[in-house]
Amino acid sequence: MDPTSEATVDGPAQARDAKTAMLEIAEQLISERGLDRVSMRDVATAAGQRNNSAVQYHFGSRDGLILQVLRRRLTALDVDRRQRLAEIDEQGLGTDLAALVRVLFEPIVELLRSQPESTYYARFLQRVGPVMAPGIPEAQLRTATDDVVVRLIDVLSHLPRRVAFERIDLATQMFTGALAVYEDRRDARNAVVNADFDKVVAHLYDMVEAALRAGVGPGESHVADAPEADVGSS
Repeated sequence: MDPTSEATVDGPAQARDAKTAMLEIAEQLISERGLDRVSMRDVATAAGQRNNSAVQYHFGSRDGLILQVLRRRLTALDVDRRQRLAEIDEQGLGTDLAALVRVLFEPIVELLRSQPESTYYARFLQRVGPVMAPGIPEAQLRTATDDVVVRLIDVLSHLPRRVAFERIDLATQMFTGALAVYEDRRDARNAVVNADFDKVVAHLYDMVEAALRAGVGPGESHVADAPEADVGSS
């Protein structure tokens, strides 16, 4: 029996809907439970696929499914980031720190703002992005994220280039991690701290800019420059 017979009874459109449903369910379940506590059976069942082989049929494996979730988001975010980079260039802000920080993070901010009750992407990204994003074939190509990071390293001329890269990488993890905490609190209806999304984002922009502008502390050695790489997980 065809593993997708449940999903494709109405033809290709129905199959596409089933595939999209599994992508969305996988993002939600992994964000809630963690990478190692979600099986292909869990995703198929939650997506309404009575045949447990549906995920394997469409994506080959659990890792294939996860990479597809990342690819679908990262590709769209990179297109948005490329457009924003062109816009600040037109405004003469292509080497402005604050403008570059917003180009780096505003695409994910807008994604979460536009789907406040149905997007789990920050938590998903926090759990799997740093580990699996480099496995996406597109990640081996030059992306808008790479271009923003290289420009930021150039702007942070008060830091050794390797230190600048590490600061940007840590700032990226801080930003997405804080948004993941916001999603957890939102779903738990915890309104005690940071209940307003725009206030959370404003704090994060201020914190990231301050961290990048900071000098090298007395206990931090000046390490040699290393090849520039992609912080590419958002």
